[in-house]
Amino acid sequence: MNEIREIVTKAVVAKGRKTIRLKDIVSPGNETFSILGCWVINHEFNADLDDNIVCIDGSLEVNIWYACDDNSRTEIARKVIEYNDSIKTRQIVKDVTGSKDVIARVTQQPSCTNASIVDDGIEVEIVLEIVAEVIGETKILVTTLTNIDTISDDDFENEINENFINENNVLN
Repeated sequence: MNEIREIVTKAVVAKGRKTIRLKDIVSPGNETFSILGCWVINHEFNADLDDNIVCIDGSLEVNIWYACDDNSRTEIARKVIEYNDSIKTRQIVKDVTGSKDVIARVTQQPSCTNASIVDDGIEVEIVLEIVAEVIGETKILVTTLTNIDTISDDDFENEINENFINENNVLN
């Protein structure tokens, strides 16, 4: 006979994903003639849960390698960019009890997709993607076997053929 039992467990109860696009102006120390490279480092962020919305607060450092003095020297301009954004989550489990936690991870590392000279600065566009999962307590129903005495170890041993390799099938 089978019985149905309720188990309380922690599970992913909501999910969300967002592509974040940032645009900012970096002020170089010298007049820029051309942009030679742009990269993003030191990305850090925190994720907090507010109802079913995950709030992301983060910062990253953008470094721009550029040519100056009539393309005769190169310099690097640096700027720390802070950002705030939110990720809407889609609830996948309706019956949630207790407190909820959030786990957020970067699925696409921040990268500079465009850098252009604008007036006395360099405009950069940065793209990154974050996935957020909300963890909460929920109940699941499982079927259990209550008549476990009918299954014995002898049943499994009788199914094993210990002579499955005979001398005729052995390779020399």
